[in-house]
Amino acid sequence: MSFVDLQLDLELIQALAEQELTTPTPIQQQAVPLIMDAQDILASAPTGTGKTLAFVLPALQHILDQQAHSSAPRVLILSPTRELAHQTLKVIRDMTAFTEISSDIIVGGVPYGMQEKLLNDSLDILVATPGRLLEMDEKGWLDLSIVQQLIIDEADRMLDMGFIDDIRKIADLTPKQRQTLMFSATLEGDKVQALADDLLNEDASTVEIENPRGVSRHIQQMVYRVDNDDHKAAVLQRILKAEGVQKVILFVASRSQVDPWVNKVRSFNIMCDGLHGEMPQGLRNERMKKLRKGRVQMLVATDVAARGLDLAEISHVVNLHLPKRADTYVHRAGRAGRDGSTGYAVSLVDRNDWSMVGKIERYSQSTLPVATLKGLEPKSPEPLSDNARKIAAGKAKKARKKAEAKNKGKKATKVKKRTGRGPKTPKN
Repeated sequence: MSFVDLQLDLELIQALAEQELTTPTPIQQQAVPLIMDAQDILASAPTGTGKTLAFVLPALQHILDQQAHSSAPRVLILSPTRELAHQTLKVIRDMTAFTEISSDIIVGGVPYGMQEKLLNDSLDILVATPGRLLEMDEKGWLDLSIVQQLIIDEADRMLDMGFIDDIRKIADLTPKQRQTLMFSATLEGDKVQALADDLLNEDASTVEIENPRGVSRHIQQMVYRVDNDDHKAAVLQRILKAEGVQKVILFVASRSQVDPWVNKVRSFNIMCDGLHGEMPQGLRNERMKKLRKGRVQMLVATDVAARGLDLAEISHVVNLHLPKRADTYVHRAGRAGRDGSTGYAVSLVDRNDWSMVGKIERYSQSTLPVATLKGLEPKSPEPLSDNARKIAAGKAKKARKKAEAKNKGKKATKVKKRTGRGPKTPKN
């Protein structure tokens, strides 16, 4: 199948060709025809499989079919973060290079006056984060009365971030006779389905591509067991100096760890920058651009970089600290090896993180191979696996019960007080 088979206008086919895109991905093949038939859909596919184009292309075709500009947005796309919203807008503008379709963005960190002017101009597609969009409505600047398509991107992450009430409020501002599309990296959990039941019509279709829990087969995974931070740094340096390492994202647990590890990596003579959610948007954009352009080789980042950012050609993802949730590990790993190329997901795991390995394996239904580097083998004993820990705990529990039963069976004996006759006295 080619994009021509999806019955897209020539302007869109030309834009796809400019981006060297000729063959739709599985999620695009299944979702685009359903959307163009005006169906509501709930769609899921792993990170990096082309979900954005799967809803952007039919939205653009819908506008082209009407052949008229609009003073208010006809397509509203909700994104959980500023980074993802900007990336979505970039895709839209790439695809509208040969059309007159207008698009813009409403996110936090931008002066209100600029956004008021934006909403007063001709606008076909609006990309927004929920919080700032509702602020625009409170100021009386927002008109969603003619929205024909409401698209909720990364629905699972939206719910994790507590946006469920905001999404419902925004949906209430749009016409009831709209088309609603929900896209998610996973359909796990009751919240996503409950929101879909509220917003989608009864005839909605579900599209699910591959196992959303799994890591792509193009990504090679590896675990290195480490003793402490010094050992971790030595193993990291060896990995980063290996042949074939090109662009890297190093994930840490919190923003307080970003700068110390940036300095550590720079001490290896590797160009490196940091990235976390508290940075100003302009600085974040600048640092992502430097990585894309090859001015730095590596970003030390929190999970703000796990989903939605435009960071193509990442050869290696390194988990300096494992995330607290197994699905976040899958999203991190998905940053490497995009578009079918080989990537590597490497985790440096100390005793504190070791229990998470088993959780990730159960969630992703795969095994994380454990390896060592010559001369950098761990000195501490290998922690027990989850299974071994359960067996040991079970044995300990049985031993306690057995000891309790034995003690209970023994009858308490009363100790008799010895009475003496005193010292012997002579008979005479």
